[in-house]
Amino acid sequence: MLGSLAGWIMANRASNIDRNHWTVELMGLDTGARILEIGCGPGIGIEAVLSGVPDCRVTGLDHSALMISQAAARHAHALKSDRLELWQGDLSGLPEAERFDAVFSSNVLQFIRNRSTLLEEVQSRLKPGGCFATTYQPRGSCAGAEEGRAWISSFAEDLYVAGFFEVQIRERLFGSVPAFCVLAQNP
Repeated sequence: MLGSLAGWIMANRASNIDRNHWTVELMGLDTGARILEIGCGPGIGIEAVLSGVPDCRVTGLDHSALMISQAAARHAHALKSDRLELWQGDLSGLPEAERFDAVFSSNVLQFIRNRSTLLEEVQSRLKPGGCFATTYQPRGSCAGAEEGRAWISSFAEDLYVAGFFEVQIRERLFGSVPAFCVLAQNP
């Protein structure tokens, strides 16, 4: 019951919807792109991609069966038309041959314990020159811009160390606290 409520809140909170659309816009995806969303939740980022990138094909990945179910219900037409596939699990569970033009997430990667392993997995899934983007907006009553800037700067450093290039950070206000997106290109 709590999971269903959390999914409903994620799917209906204006800042979540706007933040996901912003992230997808920043990636500048081309028509026909193959895109992976890590931590797709109830499918808000998937919606941003499907509505903003013509003829794309999206893979949504989430550890929660409930979130996968909500995303499937929200995007049944895209599943039937073969524009979307959904996977429960983590990156290592995707077919090895699968390569993407872009990989993104929104308010997910702050929960990852081993960033270097994650970034190796992302690089192995991205085509050369592919775009990786992650957006973070601090949450909670004590959340603030400095916390967000510190987290995104640390993540940007890890991207450089992992060998990504053209790493850049963007900032935009959503509500009272800004969101931060780091974008990078795969070697």
